[in-house]
Parts: sequence; structure tokens; C-alpha cells
Amino acid sequence: MNLVCIKCPRGCLLNIDKDGTISGNLCPRGLDYAKEEQTCPMRIVTSLVRSGNLIVPVKTTVEVPKIKIDQVLEEISCLNIENPAIGKIIKKNVCGTSADIIITGEPYIPN
Repeated sequence: MNLVCIKCPRGCLLNIDKDGTISGNLCPRGLDYAKEEQTCPMRIVTSLVRSGNLIVPVKTTVEVPKIKIDQVLEEISCLNIENPAIGKIIKKNVCGTSADIIITGEPYIPN
């Protein structure tokens, strides 16, 4: 299996042999990433939330299991927040993942 590591800007091309041998990583983070991808892939989730007639960018505070991303996005899509402020937590422990949803940018009017 081949992967491109996303843990640092290098973007190393990782190779995982059938016996589990990992090669191609130029730093320890690549090795950890390859192992994680084999067992429980994790991702930061970014999305948009409504605040009245405005849109507000949000993200998870920590990575969530890749298999729960659809559930996290579904829960985020149901939110409509008041008084948005960058850094404000708008949902704690989303989908039981230990990740909070926080505001990451200024509200804006959608096109």
C-alpha cells in the first residue's frame, strides 16, 4: 500500500509492504502516521455552521476516527449558533469522540 504522509509539509511517499514493513518516511511522524492509517485512521474535521443568515468556519479540536467523520458532519450540520467568536467552543465531545467543535474564523455572508 502506498500513502502520502500528511503529518508534515514534506509529504513523504510511504510504502507499507504486505508484511507490515514501512518505508519512505523521512521523520518519525511518517512512521506513526503509517501505523495509524493501518489501524485507526484519524482526521481533523473542518466544516461550516450557520449563524442566522451568516456562515461560520469551524473545526474539531483534535483528530477524530475517520469512520466517524460522516457522523461528526451530520451533528455539525444541525447546529445554528448565536454570537460567534473565534475560538469559541460550540459543541463539546462531538459524537463521543473527545473532540470539541470550535469556531476558526469570522462569520461571512454566503454567495
